[in-house]
Amino acid sequence: MRKLLILILTLLALAIPASALDVAQAQAERFGVSDLERAVPEGARAWTEDLNPMEQADFGAAIGQIFEDTLRESGPIWRSTASLMLRVLLIVILCLMVESVAEERTSRVTVLAGAAAIMVCCAADMGALVGLGRETMEEISSFSSLLMPVLAATAAASGGAAGASGLYAVTAAFSGVLIRLATGVFLPLVYAYLALALVDAALQQDRLQGLKDLLGWAITNGLKGVMYLYTGFMAVTGVLSGTADAATLKAAKMTISSVVPVVGGIISDAAETVLSSAGLLRSAVGTFGMVAVVGAFAAPFCRIGISYLAFKVAAALSGVLGSRHGGLLEALTSAAGYVLAMVASATVMTLLACCCFMKVAQL
Repeated sequence: MRKLLILILTLLALAIPASALDVAQAQAERFGVSDLERAVPEGARAWTEDLNPMEQADFGAAIGQIFEDTLRESGPIWRSTASLMLRVLLIVILCLMVESVAEERTSRVTVLAGAAAIMVCCAADMGALVGLGRETMEEISSFSSLLMPVLAATAAASGGAAGASGLYAVTAAFSGVLIRLATGVFLPLVYAYLALALVDAALQQDRLQGLKDLLGWAITNGLKGVMYLYTGFMAVTGVLSGTADAATLKAAKMTISSVVPVVGGIISDAAETVLSSAGLLRSAVGTFGMVAVVGAFAAPFCRIGISYLAFKVAAALSGVLGSRHGGLLEALTSAAGYVLAMVASATVMTLLACCCFMKVAQL
C-alpha cells in the first residue's frame, strides 16, 4: 500500500506541467530593455520599428539602409540649398558690377551692403542649422542616458562588472561635459564668430581677423580636447577592464565547479547559461542602440553637410570672381563645419561607448 501511494504521488508530480524560464526575457525586463524602443529619437524610428533590442540584427545592412534612404530623400535639401547659393552668388556678382563703375566711397558702401545682404540671406539657414545641431545632440544625449545604463547592466551581468562601471562613469561624465560645452559655450561662440566675420567683411580692414581666428581655435581645440580625453579613457577603462573581467569570470567558474561538492558543476553550468544569455542580450541591445543613434544622426548630418559643401563652393567661386565677400562666405563655411563637428562628436562618443560595452567580458 505504501509503495502504491508513493507511485501515485510520483505520477502526479510528473503530470504537473513544467514551465521553463526564459532567461533572456527575464533579464531584458529587469534591465529595462523594453524602454529603449519608446526612447528612440523621432528621426530614427523609421529604421528601428522593425528591429527588436532583444534580437541580434544585421548592423551593416541596417546602416546601409539608413544612408540609402537618407540620400534618396535629400533631393529637397539639395534644391533649397542650391537656390540659396544662387541668391548669394547673385548678390556677389551685383556688388562686383557696382564696384567696377563706382567711386571708392560708393564701393565701400556696396561692400557693406553686400555683406549685410549675404548675412540676411543666410541667417535663416544658419539659424536652422544651429538649431538642428542642438536638437540632434540633445536627442542623442537623452537616448544615450537610457541606453548606457542598460548596456552597463547587461555587461555587468555577463561578467564585466568592473569594466561596465568604469565605462558607464566615463561615458556619462564626458557625454554631459560635451553637451554642456556644445550648447552653453561652443554654439554661442559660433554666433560670435559669425558676428565678427560680418563686421570684418563690412570694414574690410582685417582688424577683427585675429579675434575671429581665436574663437575658431577655441571651438576646434575644445572639441578635439574632449574627444582625445574621452577616447583615451575609453581605451584604458573599456578594453583593459573588459579583459581583466573575462579572466576573473573564468577563474570564478572554475572555483565554483571544483569547490562546491556534488552540484558544483551544475551550478557552474547554470551560471554560464545565465552569463551567456546576458552577453547575447548585451550585443543585441548594443546593435539596436547603435542603429538608433546613427538613424538620429543621418538626416541632420545630410542637412548640415550639404549646407557646408554649398557654402564652400560659394566661397570658392567668390574668390575666383575676385569678390571681397569671400572671407564672409568662408566664415559661414567654417560655422557650418563647427556645428557638424559637434553633432558628429556626440554621435561618435555614443557609438564608441556601445562598441566598448559590447567588448567587455567577451566569453
